[in-house]
Amino acid sequence: MFLKTVAFGLSFLALTACVSVLPEPTAPDALYRIEAQSSHAGLQHNLIIREPEAPRLIGGQGMVSKGEDGGLRMVPGVEWSGPATRQIQLAMIDSFKSGEPGNALLPELGVLTDYELASELSVLRLEGETAICKMKVSLIAALDRSLLARSEVQSKQSAASRNAADRANALRAAASDCAAQATAFAITALPAGF
Repeated sequence: MFLKTVAFGLSFLALTACVSVLPEPTAPDALYRIEAQSSHAGLQHNLIIREPEAPRLIGGQGMVSKGEDGGLRMVPGVEWSGPATRQIQLAMIDSFKSGEPGNALLPELGVLTDYELASELSVLRLEGETAICKMKVSLIAALDRSLLARSEVQSKQSAASRNAADRANALRAAASDCAAQATAFAITALPAGF
């Protein structure tokens, strides 16, 4: 009898261990992608474009809104289709025409280049109906890791309404504009003949 009670107790314990106490994640209503807004001519030589450094909260897939109390919150129902920093990096790369003597490239390709474009995404959030993106961009000489030029780019876009989709579209436009400004900076900062 004792063995039956122990076996029953262990079976019950095993069944209760299978029940999750965590809430099921909710799927977003819509996913948004940051896209290249500009189309520059190809480069004379290859240029590595690094993924922007960013705090985890703004560099991930969630869209962030700053409340009136100063607290940051995730915007419900909308997300990026991938990490925001990776999408900004790809938007910068897509801004350059490919198939020329030089191309904008991902660092993981392992190509040796003379220059790299690095960036730091400090702000990517909504404040009411205003979407804000701020990013510091640096052109680095790959050989000696020296800083050749540095600038800050920023964009503000207004949403058509407080609707989550309109606010998400404004944030997408602000991020895309930051990426376009970063590539324009790279073109002007690169040495002549590059």
